[in-house]
Amino acid sequence: MIQALLLDMDGTVLDTERINKICWQKAMSETGYHFEEKVYFDLIGLNDNSTCKYFQDNFGFTKEQFVKMRDTACDYARAYKKEHGVPVKQGFIQLSDYLISNGIKAAAVTSSTRLEAQHNFQGAGIEDRFDVIIGGDCVMAGKPSPEPYLKAAEALGLSPEECLAVEDSANGIRSAHAAGTKCVYIKDIADISEDAKALSAYQTTSLDKIINIIGELDR
Repeated sequence: MIQALLLDMDGTVLDTERINKICWQKAMSETGYHFEEKVYFDLIGLNDNSTCKYFQDNFGFTKEQFVKMRDTACDYARAYKKEHGVPVKQGFIQLSDYLISNGIKAAAVTSSTRLEAQHNFQGAGIEDRFDVIIGGDCVMAGKPSPEPYLKAAEALGLSPEECLAVEDSANGIRSAHAAGTKCVYIKDIADISEDAKALSAYQTTSLDKIINIIGELDR
């Protein structure tokens, strides 16, 4: 029986990957580097340390250069969200209502910092719908390491097998799979490789359809 749902944030609960992509593109262009979509897609699901390493390895950034660009991108994203609000993905409220009414816990497992996740959820008006938030700064090794999902299950007092993960990225699916947690894949702004898809137990198109998946697992 599923006791908890462990959900990624950007691109899964919140429709923010499109916003973040534009802001990273703008910040990177301002540093004099050409932005390609592949760069952003490579970054989806990575925490801050892993993202920094990516720019060091692929673009020769120093840590100081990365921090400046990251902060610029985050400032652009925060300004956009302040003006326009934080968009919630289709089906989340229905799914969350189902979880609450059935006593199923919910955790956010994100590569963003815990504070950033809290701000986003507050901006979206859904901060009270999560029992636990595990941010990228709460773990030593971010996705695709299993640590984020293992930590989320532990924080809820559950085993990974009692949880179901929901992800839009290959890094996230690999993280959940390595933790021993079945995962639902929902495509966001970019599709993932067939190898990564094969690690997901389920694939669907919107969050409310996970209600049926939970029902099937609990039969």
